[in-house]
Amino acid sequence: MPSNTNESNISGLFSELKKLENNGEYEQSMKIVSKILHIKPDHRKALHCKIVCLIQLNRFEEAGHHFKLEKCYCKYRLNNIEDALRDLNEPNYKSDDEFGLNELKAQALYRLENFNDCFSNYVDLIKNSHDFYEEERYVNLTAVIAGLKSLDKNFQYEMESISDSTYEVIYNKACTLIASEHYSEAIKKLSEAEGIFSNAFESILLKFFEEDGCQEEEIEAELAIIRAQNAYCQQKLDKNEMALRNYNQILKQKLITNFYLRLSDPALISVVCNNIVAIHKDKNLFDSKKKIKMALNEASETKLSVKQKRNLFYNYCLFLISTNQFDQFHKYLESFRTKFPDEVCDTYLIEAYRFYKEKNLSGAYEILKRFTEINENSQPQSSEIEVYLFLVQLLLQQSKYEECAEILKNLCNVSPRLAIISLLFQIYEKTSNHSALEKLIDNFLMRKENQSNPSVIPLLNEAARFYQNHDKPKLAVQCLEKIVRLKGKTPKLISLLINSYSLFDPAKAKRFEVRIRKFKNKNKNSFKSLQAELPSIEQILNSVDIDQLENKNWSLGIKYVKKSKDTPKTTTVGKKIVKRKRKKILPKNYNPDAIPDPERWLPKYERSNYRKKKDKKAIGKGTQGAVGEVPEIKASPKQIVAPVGPRQQRPTQKKKKKTGRK
Repeated sequence: MPSNTNESNISGLFSELKKLENNGEYEQSMKIVSKILHIKPDHRKALHCKIVCLIQLNRFEEAGHHFKLEKCYCKYRLNNIEDALRDLNEPNYKSDDEFGLNELKAQALYRLENFNDCFSNYVDLIKNSHDFYEEERYVNLTAVIAGLKSLDKNFQYEMESISDSTYEVIYNKACTLIASEHYSEAIKKLSEAEGIFSNAFESILLKFFEEDGCQEEEIEAELAIIRAQNAYCQQKLDKNEMALRNYNQILKQKLITNFYLRLSDPALISVVCNNIVAIHKDKNLFDSKKKIKMALNEASETKLSVKQKRNLFYNYCLFLISTNQFDQFHKYLESFRTKFPDEVCDTYLIEAYRFYKEKNLSGAYEILKRFTEINENSQPQSSEIEVYLFLVQLLLQQSKYEECAEILKNLCNVSPRLAIISLLFQIYEKTSNHSALEKLIDNFLMRKENQSNPSVIPLLNEAARFYQNHDKPKLAVQCLEKIVRLKGKTPKLISLLINSYSLFDPAKAKRFEVRIRKFKNKNKNSFKSLQAELPSIEQILNSVDIDQLENKNWSLGIKYVKKSKDTPKTTTVGKKIVKRKRKKILPKNYNPDAIPDPERWLPKYERSNYRKKKDKKAIGKGTQGAVGEVPEIKASPKQIVAPVGPRQQRPTQKKKKKTGRK
């Protein structure tokens, strides 16, 4: 009888537990679970519910003592990713939920940026699963593909095979395009993702967000990640003003809502602030100082990727150099070395830039030279190209061309970029190293992979000019023919070809029978006369303005310029406006026979009859005579006047009033 009572009590408690779980009241749920475990301590389902409640209440350490899979998940949530993965990979480790174990392992691999193993795990999970979470796994798979693409641009996967069912999938596809540097296409995808999210919110998600008590500001925060990525694409396309406006709008939204987007995602704030500082560079340092402080928040450190953290520290070091905070710079440089020991090139670059900022070229040169001495026995790696190019810049400023040429020659073997080849070409030409220049042209410009690259045309032009100037017309013809294949025939190219052929094969130049490949619809083996491609003499003469050439200030000087008559200006067709002339007003005493004064146009003070007026301003100035002795003056006695007594005042006589007639 008691067992039946216990079972009914447990059943009632589970019903109550279900209601509390639906309402999200996990504290009360814990009390109900404790009652169930008090009745039956080994109740497996109750233990599982207890762990779920502890996880929902963020009490991960307490939850980790119950089940191993859940313990690994708690370690994962506590950012002990390596420990969690080590436990999951133990050979004796078994779990009732093998599928959940593989899912957690894939997430841990993603957080550790081990994208290759993570990709394999998700492919296996998708093959072997047919449940409600399949769509979410495709979202995670596209995120892994974007990570793989950022590490290796040659990685290929058919993204079209994954349907654009959710805005997250479209967003991750846009991230893949960004990793491939297709920014314009990525902007279109991001706009599509934003549109799908907005529509979904209006139709489906409205009820969900209302039930959870979310506000419209939180929806804007969800969209902020898409908008931040959109702004980054604009920044990479050199639309800095538009990108800056979008970044500031995201930060403004954060300040209005008092949330950290999602709504406690400081990682996005760090990325946005870092990108704003990158746009400002060494300008607007006051705003950059505020933004860099917002970016360096500890809460974002666990959520940023290694590359993002590296860029953040790198930019902060550059900011400290720009604001001349060198003591703090040295402190953060040591921190940079400790946190990113593999980024050796970056530390040398930053330290050298500090000397370069102070215009201490020798100090910067010593830092970079030290790096080259360490790697003296090995070829430069693609990640070290920036260091060597910085060193080349310093050497060029000090006119050390031979050392420059040696470094650039090694770089060409590692990464034969046209910009590096062009710089080496100019250095060889400046130092008159013709043999090395010819080897450079043979080794790089005449390669098959460069024969279909239009950007090689300027270098081929320079090579043709070099060969023509050094009496090697055959080699010049080879360069010109390559340009014809890439660019097509132009009168200038044809004339250069004829000129080069005339130097070693006059008969061929005379007949104008040079084979030129036809493009598109034309037969490749056909012959065509170059003479037909050139304009006729009549066309050239008609297109030349002889008068303009004669009137131009050419090299012989103004003396030899033909004087031309003033040509009347072209007037507009229409009725000519007649201006009325004013009638001349002559003086009254005008005498037409009298000879006018020849000095009438001169100023008055320059005329011969001019007499200067006396200057009255000097009156009263200067000495006015000597002061003599004043004789003593004695006052004469005054005449005594008899005193007058007081007068008697009589009353004044009043005037009579006038009276009117009666």
